[in-house]
Amino acid sequence: MLIVRSTIDETGILQTIRDNYGGCLPGAICTFEYRGLNDIYKYTNGNQSFFFKIYAREDIDKGAIEAEIEVVNRLKQSGLSVAYPISMKDGHYLLPIETPEGTRFGVLFSEAEGIPCNNDMLDEREILEIGHLISDMHTMLDAIPIVPQRWKLDDRLFLDRSIEILENYNKFNPHVELSFLKDVAKEIKEQIQAKAGSWNWGLCHGDIYTGNIHRRNDGNLTIYDFDFCGYGWRAYDVSPFLGNFGTGVREDAVDKRKRRLEFFLRGYQNAGGLSDSEIEAVYKIFVPFRRIFNIGYLYDALHYVWGNKLRNDLITHDTRLLHEWIDYYW
Repeated sequence: MLIVRSTIDETGILQTIRDNYGGCLPGAICTFEYRGLNDIYKYTNGNQSFFFKIYAREDIDKGAIEAEIEVVNRLKQSGLSVAYPISMKDGHYLLPIETPEGTRFGVLFSEAEGIPCNNDMLDEREILEIGHLISDMHTMLDAIPIVPQRWKLDDRLFLDRSIEILENYNKFNPHVELSFLKDVAKEIKEQIQAKAGSWNWGLCHGDIYTGNIHRRNDGNLTIYDFDFCGYGWRAYDVSPFLGNFGTGVREDAVDKRKRRLEFFLRGYQNAGGLSDSEIEAVYKIFVPFRRIFNIGYLYDALHYVWGNKLRNDLITHDTRLLHEWIDYYW
């Protein structure tokens, strides 16, 4: 019988950390925090906390993880506040772990101290600060030499691959609005082909939303979780934060979105700002672009975490919101 994804006991992870990292104090503990695209364990050693991530995505191999580590380390060296990888006693970062489904890799990260920035409660100063943080990050990413083992965050991955997944899923769940999603994807691809030549392209975080930005007690911001890091349009990279898709298109949500854009642009200057075409693309192209990716690729990747019922509920919910978004912004 095939094992798709096993879960390792906390005591086994703690012993693995003891054996490979050293400095483990008496009373150190390890707790299984959550299961998402990867398995996350919290390691508490004295008054310090770390997070051990065991990678689970089938399309992320050893080379891609090493490239992610390289990117995060370079950002740290450039002065950006990030949750950074911790090397083992032998100087390496990736720890091979044998599981019933095969070899997986674990990496220990520093804690992103503080609390997540609350997406719906951000004031104008906080939005400006996040704009400045992302601008600094993009500037630093531009200084990193080409990292060939990170994927392209383009329409092949976000649209074509997701539609392929949904076509297969539609055989099991005929209620998926496949024709609608295909039409949206086709329009987005045509818009990208016509306009993308003038948009800024480069190395991106890939998953910027406020849950991946923490504010420390001293007020400073830390960004983390570069699991989706890759090469893409910068207008895409800022779209999850600027779009805030889940709030829909109610009048108050649209007004907040406009206000968020205004103060974000004041902070997002070091990386060259956003052109009018890129600003338009954030809402008309890249919010739907990301949503189709979620409905297709992401929810498929989380199938053995959530189960089919939640997957179907989320597809139905997101498709309804996407109808409303398209009606308003197109």
